Amino acid sequence: MAQQTIKPPEQPTVQGTPPSPEQQMRSSNFSKNGILSFLLFICLLLLLFTGLLVRSIPQLFTSTATPTLVRGSMLQAQQNEESSTPLSIPGSSTPTTLLLPQGRYLLYEQQNDIYYVPITGGTPQSILTPGYIYNNAVPPIITPSGQLLYSGDGIWLTNIFTGAPTQIATLPPGQIITSMVLSSDGSTLAWSTEPIDGSGTLSLYAGPLTLSQLVYQQPASECPCFRAFAFLSGTSIPANTFLMITDDRGDHNGIRSGLWLLNVRQLTANEPTALLPEDSQQGPLTMMPQSNVLLYSSAEGVVPEPTDNSVPQELSALNYANSLDITTIMGKSPTLQTTHTILPGQGELSNSANYRWVATPHFSADGHTLVYLEFSSDAQKPFDRHYAIYSAQVTVGTHGALQTNKPKLLATSSADFMELGSWVNNHIITFYADNTLYALNVQTGALATIIQTVAYARAVAVVGQGLI
Repeated sequence: MAQQTIKPPEQPTVQGTPPSPEQQMRSSNFSKNGILSFLLFICLLLLLFTGLLVRSIPQLFTSTATPTLVRGSMLQAQQNEESSTPLSIPGSSTPTTLLLPQGRYLLYEQQNDIYYVPITGGTPQSILTPGYIYNNAVPPIITPSGQLLYSGDGIWLTNIFTGAPTQIATLPPGQIITSMVLSSDGSTLAWSTEPIDGSGTLSLYAGPLTLSQLVYQQPASECPCFRAFAFLSGTSIPANTFLMITDDRGDHNGIRSGLWLLNVRQLTANEPTALLPEDSQQGPLTMMPQSNVLLYSSAEGVVPEPTDNSVPQELSALNYANSLDITTIMGKSPTLQTTHTILPGQGELSNSANYRWVATPHFSADGHTLVYLEFSSDAQKPFDRHYAIYSAQVTVGTHGALQTNKPKLLATSSADFMELGSWVNNHIITFYADNTLYALNVQTGALATIIQTVAYARAVAVVGQGLI
């Protein structure tokens, strides 16, 4: 605003004749009034500029305090929630607002960095992670003691909030880490490596968290190319003895086909035992927490890769499940028990757009709720994908008996790309959709925005007061 100059009004005088005392008094009064008016105007300007400055403080704080390549704040989250939502809830026009518990933080990885941010919104903080290299096949892990376990130029362990990273395993030259799993009690680690150029040996390591050792090795050219999937646990199974391994077919991305069992305590004359044959495109998906319950697919397939970059490049060409099957693994020589089908495979279809695929299935911490994404792909370029979120209830009875109900539609989405993430508690799950991380209550359909990002970000875990 241009500053105005205010002058006191001029009084007429007779040239050559000094003003009378009465005229001098009137002139003095007008001067005082002008000064008072000028001061009042300056005060009003100061009040105006102060108000503008106060309104600008949140924007200045957000733009200067966030780490490079990451932006987001509670203000941005609220604005995003008010303007649009990626979900439509059956029977409701828009989701209701979800109130998230205080004192918890979402860990996520993005562009070769790992961050934590309050789930209620706020400024993300970068975690000190020397040696870290992003790999979609090897997500970081939170140990039962709350430490961050991550991979890159080796295996590292660090405190999320105070730092002090320690390298607990080194990576041989010319190799890349292809898997990393931790036992449910946090005591035993398993990981695998392959040569970067495909020429050399494939190695599996297992053992105490900070003292893992080589347990299996083979030429990388002789697939199945094994990588660690999970430790098998159960009441009748010796703890941290059997490591489930799967075949990545020489692909360093998140490819898993077939399933084998390897006794990591028996290091001589030890060959993997097949649990799921590979010839029918079967592959493991996830394990129920702290149990011997396996979710797998009996029919996997390749989905057309979007040509418009709507899906992150490292995720666009993966195999996806076309069915969901669940079973238990039991016995002194563990084998698959009776299988229950949650979602049947579709077989051969004439139109590729009619296939529905499954992505990122996750069990809640108590194992009772399974949530997964179901999506389809257009038959023509750019092969856009269309997403929906489903849930199914699972009950484990005596002697490992399983009961499942029919999947229930929780929400449909307008997002170009979605991915389910970590659980906040047994009924709230995080998810990523088009450069934003959200939280969804799978019981009520209520939704909250956690943070907006400038690129793809993968949710790693929620830490804080623990799951409820």
